[in-house]
Amino acid sequence: MLLSRFFADDIRAFRQGTAGLAAGSERERTARLADRAARSTLPLLIEAEAGSGAKALAQAIHASGERKARSFVVMRADEALSSGETQDTALLRHLRAAHGGTLFIDGVEHLTNKAQDRLMDILLPSEAGVRAGRRFDVRFVASAGFDLPYRVREGRFNSDLYYRLQAMPLSLRPLRARREAIAEWAVFFAERFAAEEGKRIRGVSADALALLARYDWPGNLRQLENAVYRAVVLADGASLTPREFPQIAAHVEGFRIDIPPVPAARALAPVHQPAPAPVHDPHALPLIRESGEMLTLAELEERAIRFALVHYQGHMSAISRHLGIGRSTLYRKLKELGLNDAAA
Repeated sequence: MLLSRFFADDIRAFRQGTAGLAAGSERERTARLADRAARSTLPLLIEAEAGSGAKALAQAIHASGERKARSFVVMRADEALSSGETQDTALLRHLRAAHGGTLFIDGVEHLTNKAQDRLMDILLPSEAGVRAGRRFDVRFVASAGFDLPYRVREGRFNSDLYYRLQAMPLSLRPLRARREAIAEWAVFFAERFAAEEGKRIRGVSADALALLARYDWPGNLRQLENAVYRAVVLADGASLTPREFPQIAAHVEGFRIDIPPVPAARALAPVHQPAPAPVHDPHALPLIRESGEMLTLAELEERAIRFALVHYQGHMSAISRHLGIGRSTLYRKLKELGLNDAAA
């Protein structure tokens, strides 16, 4: 979502000495390290679990540094390559695209041995340009899981490359290891999303913060961000309560919330009505009532949304993408139709 902007705002607030960051807070500590990284040209290794915000932090560091006017290019090391392209040639392709800017290698531990050797050649001073075929003007930022040191010891990752990338290490611990930061991030996200959505939400209740702090957040900061965004969009009250986090409460003992079933008149299954002509496709939505009158656009939209909820099993990202509407719009329409409790 907007993590890169959040991190960038934190770095700017830290540099300007504004009151936006409380001394000793999780965001202040992250901003302090990121600010130091943004001022440097050394390779940077961000150790983090998936969803911890490594890519967003790398993008914010790029946006706060001297290369901000140039390209920020992402290479996912675990991504399947097109036919005929090896990983080391893909690395060169991304390097050419990032020339003058920043190359972020997401999941650097998944590079092949040949690609690791190629990257090591490029990172070496002076003779690097000769061995790599050309000299690249690129700032390197890489992310890796916390198991990278074990891969080095087992010989599965180039030790020289590891220490070269560790010129400036930065660690983003998982949320379950820093539960004291969950409340801070939750309130921060709630304030930002409330402002963006035009909602009059004053904050997050103590009960809701207690609920969020007891959840393990396997998706880390990205999952928390999405959960708060959904809660803000669907909230009717002045603050976010445990009721706005039913999916989280379902996994925390003592916080289970019973969601009332959808009324029979608004069942989620697609509404099948007879049409004058036989319909051979079981997934087709009728355009004409039994009386011969056409359905209104509003009725067609409602049926399409109901069908998508069932077809994509309540996954909001898939539903909004395939319906061609934003998630905020989708949540609003679900609320208007009385289907907001079906959101997953």
